[in-house]
Amino acid sequence: MTALGALILLAWGGAGCLVVEGQHILARDLARVLPAFAQLPAELRLGYAPAPGARRIITAAEAARLSAQHGLPVEARELCVERATEKLTAERILAAMRQAVGREDVRLELVDYSRYPVPAGELEFPRTGLGAPPAAAATGVLLWRGRLRFDGSRSLPVWARVRISAPGRRVVAAANLPPDKPIEACRLRLEQGEWFPFADQPLDAVEAAVGKAPRRWIRAGSVLYARMLAPPKEVERGAAVEVAVASGGAQLRFQARAETAGRAGDVILVRSPLNGRRIAGRVEGPGKVVVDANCCKPDYAGDVRGPGR
Repeated sequence: MTALGALILLAWGGAGCLVVEGQHILARDLARVLPAFAQLPAELRLGYAPAPGARRIITAAEAARLSAQHGLPVEARELCVERATEKLTAERILAAMRQAVGREDVRLELVDYSRYPVPAGELEFPRTGLGAPPAAAATGVLLWRGRLRFDGSRSLPVWARVRISAPGRRVVAAANLPPDKPIEACRLRLEQGEWFPFADQPLDAVEAAVGKAPRRWIRAGSVLYARMLAPPKEVERGAAVEVAVASGGAQLRFQARAETAGRAGDVILVRSPLNGRRIAGRVEGPGKVVVDANCCKPDYAGDVRGPGR
Protein backbone atom coordinates (compact mmCIF):
# COMPACT_ATOMS: atom_id res chain seq x y z
CA MET A 1 0.00 0.00 0.00
CA THR A 2 1.30 3.48 -0.87
CA ALA A 3 1.63 6.37 1.56
CA LEU A 4 -1.75 7.67 0.39
CA GLY A 5 -3.60 4.37 0.82
CA ALA A 6 -5.90 2.30 -1.33
CA LEU A 7 -8.10 3.42 -4.19
CA ILE A 8 -11.80 2.82 -3.58
CA LEU A 9 -14.30 3.20 -6.43
CA LEU A 10 -17.55 4.88 -5.41
CA ALA A 11 -20.34 6.77 -7.16
CA TRP A 12 -19.80 10.13 -8.89
CA GLY A 13 -19.39 13.03 -6.50
CA GLY A 14 -19.62 12.96 -2.74
CA ALA A 15 -20.01 15.46 0.07
CA GLY A 16 -17.16 16.04 2.49
CA CYS A 17 -14.32 14.92 0.21
CA LEU A 18 -11.20 16.94 -0.57
CA VAL A 19 -11.52 17.97 -4.22
CA VAL A 20 -8.31 18.25 -6.26
CA GLU A 21 -7.99 19.74 -9.74
CA GLY A 22 -5.30 17.71 -11.46
CA GLN A 23 -3.93 14.19 -11.62
CA HIS A 24 -1.70 14.70 -8.54
CA ILE A 25 -2.44 15.46 -4.90
CA LEU A 26 -0.34 18.50 -4.00
CA ALA A 27 0.81 19.83 -0.65
CA ARG A 28 -1.49 22.84 -1.03
CA ASP A 29 -4.43 20.45 -1.44
CA LEU A 30 -3.79 18.66 1.85
CA ALA A 31 -3.02 21.97 3.58
CA ARG A 32 -6.69 22.89 3.22
CA VAL A 33 -7.66 20.17 5.70
CA LEU A 34 -4.31 19.26 7.35
CA PRO A 35 -2.70 22.62 8.28
CA ALA A 36 0.77 21.19 8.92
CA PHE A 37 1.18 20.56 5.16
CA ALA A 38 1.14 24.33 4.55
CA GLN A 39 4.83 24.27 5.54
CA LEU A 40 5.72 22.33 2.38
CA PRO A 41 6.11 23.85 -1.11
CA ALA A 42 2.61 24.34 -2.45
CA GLU A 43 3.22 22.40 -5.71
CA LEU A 44 4.97 19.44 -4.07
CA ARG A 45 3.42 16.23 -5.37
CA LEU A 46 2.41 13.84 -2.62
CA GLY A 47 0.72 11.19 -4.74
CA TYR A 48 -1.73 10.53 -7.54
CA ALA A 49 -5.29 11.74 -7.42
CA PRO A 50 -8.02 9.16 -7.97
CA ALA A 51 -9.50 8.66 -11.41
CA PRO A 52 -12.48 10.85 -12.26
CA GLY A 53 -15.54 9.36 -10.57
CA ALA A 54 -13.56 7.61 -7.82
CA ARG A 55 -12.53 8.44 -4.23
CA ARG A 56 -9.26 7.78 -2.50
CA ILE A 57 -9.40 7.21 1.24
CA ILE A 58 -6.46 8.37 3.36
CA THR A 59 -6.69 6.75 6.79
CA ALA A 60 -5.63 8.57 9.93
CA ALA A 61 -2.61 6.25 10.27
CA GLU A 62 -1.56 6.94 6.68
CA ALA A 63 -1.90 10.70 7.20
CA ALA A 64 0.30 10.44 10.28
CA ARG A 65 2.98 8.48 8.41
CA LEU A 66 2.93 10.97 5.54
CA SER A 67 3.36 13.87 8.00
CA ALA A 68 6.31 12.20 9.67
CA GLN A 69 7.89 11.36 6.33
CA HIS A 70 8.15 15.09 5.53
CA GLY A 71 9.20 16.14 9.04
CA LEU A 72 5.87 17.76 9.91
CA PRO A 73 3.88 17.74 13.13
CA VAL A 74 1.84 14.58 13.05
CA GLU A 75 -1.59 15.00 11.47
CA ALA A 76 -3.75 11.96 12.17
CA ARG A 77 -7.08 12.39 10.41
CA GLU A 78 -8.96 10.28 7.91
CA LEU A 79 -10.12 12.00 4.75
CA CYS A 80 -11.25 11.17 1.26
CA VAL A 81 -9.95 12.70 -1.94
CA GLU A 82 -11.77 12.99 -5.26
CA ARG A 83 -11.14 14.61 -8.63
CA ALA A 84 -12.85 17.88 -9.54
CA THR A 85 -15.50 17.28 -12.21
CA GLU A 86 -18.19 19.22 -13.98
CA LYS A 87 -21.14 18.47 -16.23
CA LEU A 88 -21.01 19.31 -19.88
CA THR A 89 -23.17 22.16 -21.15
CA ALA A 90 -25.01 22.49 -24.43
CA GLU A 91 -23.01 25.63 -25.24
CA ARG A 92 -19.69 23.85 -24.80
CA ILE A 93 -20.78 20.88 -26.89
CA LEU A 94 -22.09 23.04 -29.74
CA ALA A 95 -18.86 25.06 -29.74
CA ALA A 96 -16.80 21.86 -30.14
CA MET A 97 -19.11 20.66 -32.92
CA ARG A 98 -18.90 23.93 -34.81
CA GLN A 99 -15.13 23.77 -34.66
CA ALA A 100 -15.26 20.31 -36.23
CA VAL A 101 -17.80 21.35 -38.88
CA GLY A 102 -15.88 24.44 -39.97
CA ARG A 103 -18.81 25.86 -41.96
CA GLU A 104 -20.95 28.88 -41.14
CA ASP A 105 -23.99 27.64 -43.06
CA VAL A 106 -24.41 24.37 -41.15
CA ARG A 107 -27.33 24.32 -38.71
CA LEU A 108 -26.87 22.31 -35.49
CA GLU A 109 -29.71 21.41 -33.15
CA LEU A 110 -28.65 19.60 -29.98
CA VAL A 111 -31.30 17.09 -28.91
CA ASP A 112 -29.56 15.27 -26.03
CA TYR A 113 -26.06 14.64 -24.66
CA SER A 114 -24.12 12.76 -21.98
CA ARG A 115 -24.92 14.13 -18.53
CA TYR A 116 -22.28 12.46 -16.35
CA PRO A 117 -19.57 14.69 -14.81
CA VAL A 118 -16.17 14.90 -16.50
CA PRO A 119 -12.82 16.40 -15.43
CA ALA A 120 -11.47 19.61 -16.87
CA GLY A 121 -10.06 19.01 -20.32
CA GLU A 122 -10.44 19.54 -24.04
CA LEU A 123 -13.76 18.53 -25.58
CA GLU A 124 -13.62 17.07 -29.09
CA PHE A 125 -16.32 15.97 -31.52
CA PRO A 126 -14.41 14.75 -34.58
CA ARG A 127 -16.25 14.33 -37.86
CA THR A 128 -15.33 10.64 -37.83
CA GLY A 129 -17.59 10.20 -34.80
CA LEU A 130 -20.67 11.52 -36.59
CA GLY A 131 -23.13 8.94 -37.86
CA ALA A 132 -24.71 9.29 -41.29
CA PRO A 133 -28.41 9.29 -42.15
CA PRO A 134 -29.76 6.43 -44.27
CA ALA A 135 -30.00 8.80 -47.23
CA ALA A 136 -28.41 12.15 -48.08
CA ALA A 137 -31.83 13.80 -47.97
CA ALA A 138 -32.48 12.77 -44.36
CA THR A 139 -32.17 15.30 -41.56
CA GLY A 140 -33.14 13.09 -38.62
CA VAL A 141 -31.44 12.82 -35.23
CA LEU A 142 -27.90 11.46 -35.49
CA LEU A 143 -25.53 10.12 -32.85
CA TRP A 144 -22.22 12.02 -32.65
CA ARG A 145 -19.50 10.40 -30.52
CA GLY A 146 -16.81 12.60 -28.99
CA ARG A 147 -14.07 12.54 -26.36
CA LEU A 148 -12.98 14.61 -23.39
CA ARG A 149 -9.18 14.66 -23.33
CA PHE A 150 -7.45 15.30 -20.00
CA ASP A 151 -4.14 14.65 -18.24
CA GLY A 152 -2.22 14.56 -21.50
CA SER A 153 -3.04 11.25 -23.15
CA ARG A 154 -6.09 10.20 -21.15
CA SER A 155 -9.64 10.56 -22.42
CA LEU A 156 -13.28 9.78 -21.66
CA PRO A 157 -16.01 9.07 -24.22
CA VAL A 158 -18.89 11.52 -24.51
CA TRP A 159 -21.85 11.58 -26.88
CA ALA A 160 -24.57 13.79 -28.23
CA ARG A 161 -27.65 13.43 -30.40
CA VAL A 162 -27.98 16.18 -32.95
CA ARG A 163 -29.86 17.32 -36.01
CA ILE A 164 -27.47 18.71 -38.59
CA SER A 165 -28.30 20.25 -41.96
CA ALA A 166 -27.18 22.89 -44.42
CA PRO A 167 -28.96 24.74 -47.25
CA GLY A 168 -28.25 23.56 -50.75
CA ARG A 169 -29.52 22.68 -54.21
CA ARG A 170 -29.80 19.34 -55.92
CA VAL A 171 -30.84 18.03 -59.32
CA VAL A 172 -33.70 15.53 -59.32
CA ALA A 173 -35.07 13.39 -62.12
CA ALA A 174 -38.50 14.76 -63.10
CA ALA A 175 -39.15 11.64 -65.19
CA ASN A 176 -37.68 8.18 -65.61
CA LEU A 177 -34.23 8.37 -67.22
CA PRO A 178 -33.30 5.30 -69.28
CA PRO A 179 -29.68 4.18 -69.43
CA ASP A 180 -27.35 5.31 -72.22
CA LYS A 181 -29.78 7.93 -73.48
CA PRO A 182 -28.66 11.59 -73.32
CA ILE A 183 -30.63 13.51 -70.70
CA GLU A 184 -32.77 16.47 -71.76
CA ALA A 185 -33.27 19.51 -69.52
CA CYS A 186 -37.06 19.06 -69.53
CA ARG A 187 -36.63 15.73 -67.71
CA LEU A 188 -34.88 17.34 -64.74
CA ARG A 189 -35.79 19.73 -61.95
CA LEU A 190 -33.78 21.69 -59.39
CA GLU A 191 -34.72 21.48 -55.71
CA GLN A 192 -33.66 23.81 -52.91
CA GLY A 193 -33.77 22.88 -49.24
CA GLU A 194 -31.71 21.70 -46.25
CA TRP A 195 -29.97 18.34 -46.17
CA PHE A 196 -27.20 16.48 -44.40
CA PRO A 197 -24.05 18.32 -45.53
CA PHE A 198 -21.39 15.59 -45.27
CA ALA A 199 -22.70 12.85 -47.56
CA ASP A 200 -21.76 12.55 -51.23
CA GLN A 201 -22.74 15.83 -52.82
CA PRO A 202 -25.42 15.66 -55.52
CA LEU A 203 -25.32 17.66 -58.73
CA ASP A 204 -26.42 21.22 -57.99
CA ALA A 205 -27.02 22.53 -61.53
CA VAL A 206 -29.22 21.13 -64.31
CA GLU A 207 -26.48 21.96 -66.82
CA ALA A 208 -24.21 19.44 -65.12
CA ALA A 209 -26.51 16.58 -66.17
CA VAL A 210 -27.93 17.70 -69.54
CA GLY A 211 -26.43 15.73 -72.44
CA LYS A 212 -24.94 13.05 -70.25
CA ALA A 213 -26.25 9.50 -70.16
CA PRO A 214 -27.35 7.50 -67.10
CA ARG A 215 -25.18 4.46 -66.42
CA ARG A 216 -28.32 2.64 -65.22
CA TRP A 217 -32.04 3.23 -65.06
CA ILE A 218 -32.88 6.28 -62.90
CA ARG A 219 -36.40 6.54 -61.56
CA ALA A 220 -38.35 9.79 -61.38
CA GLY A 221 -37.74 11.56 -58.07
CA SER A 222 -34.19 10.24 -57.67
CA VAL A 223 -31.41 12.63 -56.72
CA LEU A 224 -28.65 12.75 -59.33
CA TYR A 225 -24.95 12.29 -58.53
CA ALA A 226 -21.99 12.61 -60.86
CA ARG A 227 -21.15 8.92 -60.43
CA MET A 228 -24.54 7.98 -61.93
CA LEU A 229 -23.86 9.65 -65.27
CA ALA A 230 -21.42 9.13 -68.11
CA PRO A 231 -20.37 11.39 -70.98
CA PRO A 232 -22.43 10.90 -74.15
CA LYS A 233 -21.18 8.30 -76.59
CA GLU A 234 -19.10 9.64 -79.44
CA VAL A 235 -20.31 6.80 -81.65
CA GLU A 236 -23.84 5.40 -81.61
CA ARG A 237 -24.77 1.98 -82.96
CA GLY A 238 -25.80 2.18 -86.62
CA ALA A 239 -24.16 5.58 -87.15
CA ALA A 240 -21.85 6.30 -90.07
CA VAL A 241 -18.23 6.69 -88.95
CA GLU A 242 -14.94 7.58 -90.55
CA VAL A 243 -12.47 4.72 -90.17
CA ALA A 244 -8.71 5.29 -90.29
CA VAL A 245 -6.66 2.14 -90.82
CA ALA A 246 -2.99 2.23 -89.83
CA SER A 247 -0.86 -0.47 -91.45
CA GLY A 248 2.85 0.05 -91.01
CA GLY A 249 3.62 3.53 -92.25
CA ALA A 250 0.51 3.73 -94.45
CA GLN A 251 -2.93 4.96 -93.46
CA LEU A 252 -6.22 4.47 -95.25
CA ARG A 253 -9.55 6.14 -94.58
CA PHE A 254 -13.06 5.04 -95.52
CA GLN A 255 -16.65 5.30 -94.33
CA ALA A 256 -18.28 2.46 -92.42
CA ARG A 257 -21.26 1.79 -90.17
CA ALA A 258 -20.86 1.23 -86.42
CA GLU A 259 -22.05 -2.16 -85.21
CA THR A 260 -21.64 -1.20 -81.53
CA ALA A 261 -21.61 2.09 -79.62
CA GLY A 262 -18.78 3.53 -77.56
CA ARG A 263 -17.09 6.50 -75.98
CA ALA A 264 -13.58 7.81 -76.58
CA GLY A 265 -11.10 5.03 -75.87
CA ASP A 266 -13.65 2.20 -76.18
CA VAL A 267 -13.12 -0.60 -78.69
CA ILE A 268 -16.15 -1.03 -80.97
CA LEU A 269 -17.02 -2.98 -84.09
CA VAL A 270 -17.59 -1.45 -87.51
CA ARG A 271 -18.70 -3.30 -90.62
CA SER A 272 -16.51 -3.14 -93.71
CA PRO A 273 -18.35 -1.70 -96.73
CA LEU A 274 -16.35 -4.04 -99.00
CA ASN A 275 -17.05 -7.52 -97.75
CA GLY A 276 -19.44 -6.97 -94.83
CA ARG A 277 -17.01 -8.36 -92.28
CA ARG A 278 -16.70 -6.74 -88.88
CA ILE A 279 -13.57 -4.84 -87.83
CA ALA A 280 -12.52 -3.91 -84.28
CA GLY A 281 -11.41 -0.33 -83.80
CA ARG A 282 -10.90 2.25 -81.07
CA VAL A 283 -13.12 5.31 -80.81
CA GLU A 284 -10.97 8.39 -81.25
CA GLY A 285 -13.67 11.06 -81.12
CA PRO A 286 -17.17 11.85 -82.39
CA GLY A 287 -17.75 9.71 -85.47
CA LYS A 288 -14.09 8.65 -85.70
CA VAL A 289 -12.63 5.15 -85.33
CA VAL A 290 -8.99 4.06 -85.61
CA VAL A 291 -8.00 0.52 -86.61
CA ASP A 292 -4.49 -0.83 -86.18
CA ALA A 293 -4.24 -3.50 -88.87
CA ASN A 294 -1.23 -5.07 -87.16
CA CYS A 295 -3.15 -5.64 -83.92
CA CYS A 296 -6.55 -6.75 -85.16
CA LYS A 297 -7.78 -10.10 -83.88
CA PRO A 298 -8.39 -12.61 -86.69
CA ASP A 299 -12.14 -12.86 -85.90
CA TYR A 300 -12.59 -9.14 -86.38
CA ALA A 301 -9.81 -8.13 -88.74
CA GLY A 302 -11.56 -9.02 -91.96
CA ASP A 303 -10.57 -6.91 -94.91
CA VAL A 304 -9.15 -3.65 -93.50
CA ARG A 305 -7.53 -2.32 -96.63
CA GLY A 306 -10.61 -0.31 -97.55
CA PRO A 307 -11.67 0.85 -101.02
CA GLY A 308 -9.04 1.20 -103.70
CA ARG A 309 -7.02 -1.79 -102.48
